[in-house]
Amino acid sequence: MSNDRTERLVNLVLCLLSSRRFQTAGRIARIVPGYEHDLDDKKAHDAFQRKFERDKSELRRIGIPLQSGVDFLGDGEPGYRIARSDFELPQIEFTDAEAAAVAAAARLWQQPDLQSGSAEALRKLRAAGIDVESHAAATPIKALPGAETALAPFLEAVASRRAVVFEYLGARDETAQQRRLQPWGCAAWRGRWYVAGLDLDRGAQRCFRLSRIPGKVRLTGPEGAYTIPEGVDVLAFASASETPQIPSRARIVVRPKRAWGVRRRVDQIGPRTPEGDEARFSYTDTAQTAAWLASFGPDVLVLEPPELVKETVACLQALADEERP
Repeated sequence: MSNDRTERLVNLVLCLLSSRRFQTAGRIARIVPGYEHDLDDKKAHDAFQRKFERDKSELRRIGIPLQSGVDFLGDGEPGYRIARSDFELPQIEFTDAEAAAVAAAARLWQQPDLQSGSAEALRKLRAAGIDVESHAAATPIKALPGAETALAPFLEAVASRRAVVFEYLGARDETAQQRRLQPWGCAAWRGRWYVAGLDLDRGAQRCFRLSRIPGKVRLTGPEGAYTIPEGVDVLAFASASETPQIPSRARIVVRPKRAWGVRRRVDQIGPRTPEGDEARFSYTDTAQTAAWLASFGPDVLVLEPPELVKETVACLQALADEERP
């Protein structure tokens, strides 16, 4: 289809959507770019009629619900219109849990080779009025889950049923220890990625946090070397592997009319200071919360507690170092 015809069809659709009244062929010829002609010139008008018939057929072919009828407030001449109720998509509504799942999925696919697809999906959701970012902000994430360097090889190992070897620094380990694992699956829990599977050295099920893997994950052995047990719930393993944390309270200052993602999350705001609005909220993971606050740059100033201030400054410094040539 030529660019001229595409533009003409778009103009025609906009015209027929713009009013509930039926638009006659004569009116369409006068107001829709691409149909201009001398109405007194019979040959030119016949050419318009043929062009218009082809365009109507094309709109119906691609699924646009073109209606025909008579506008009885006019001169009784047949006309055309597109009913918005038939043309527009229905309102898309997500529950909080569904929107949070979309937000988490968007953060998962932030690796460079997958980023364009997730960005396009998010644009479509925002165009439909779905604000997934407000749900994503409810759970701050230190590093986007997709950025975990160990995630890709683990996913590959799960798909190919191959064992993996990696160094792991447990919460009580002074040095990293080698682990051999038949991975069953990966899951994200509270902003962190985990892998669960059969620990070959211990002969038992184990769950590992990916952020505690300091080196590379190496796939080893043949494909199809094991079978994943039925009913495995990696998310349950991940949630059970972490000790519950006692919430802390953050006190911050948010610049006026800025950092709306932060404003949506805070549970207390005020008083107003010369720098902005003072706000407070609860959190459990200092590193994750600091990284999230640092992502808002100068629009957010962290006041307390001291460990959150220190970690936020470190995140900002790391961001500044990355931007230096």
